[in-house]
Amino acid sequence: MSLSKTEPNFMEHLKPLLPAGGDASELEAAAQALAGLSPENRDLLAAVQESSYRLTTLEQFREFPANTEYFVLEPNISKVEDVGWRYLAQHLDVLLPPELLDAIDPVPFGNHAMQEEQGCFTSKGYLTLSGDEWEYERPREKQIEKKPSIKERLEQSRKECANQSKVQPHREKPAPER
Repeated sequence: MSLSKTEPNFMEHLKPLLPAGGDASELEAAAQALAGLSPENRDLLAAVQESSYRLTTLEQFREFPANTEYFVLEPNISKVEDVGWRYLAQHLDVLLPPELLDAIDPVPFGNHAMQEEQGCFTSKGYLTLSGDEWEYERPREKQIEKKPSIKERLEQSRKECANQSKVQPHREKPAPER
């Protein structure tokens, strides 16, 4: 792996973030994939690893550079009040005068937004998911179409037969002669 002289610091910082175990070639592949991250995306990775969204497999680490937009890190937001003011700015259509802004408690708005966004605070800022889909290195295997069991097929046949007998007119058998 070719690193510039400023990169070893990041690689030393990266080691504790990677999961323990796995073979050396997988660890090397994950490290190489992450070596080209910009400083902003390195902060994003560090924030993700501090959160409940932390990456847990080497495959996720290898895929991370292609999925940086899966997460949103707002480094300028560090408290619930900040989230509340951002939420209000996004949802108010009216510009309020300072005396009304002073009357607003942004904490309940921040708590609501954090719950709605499933956001969390990290040492790097406020982290949420963007809503984008995660891009996998290898396409996920298609779900194999499950064939119904014999019991399920028999049950389906029984229902179909019951429906057919309801649709067809009921014919009475002639009474037996005595």
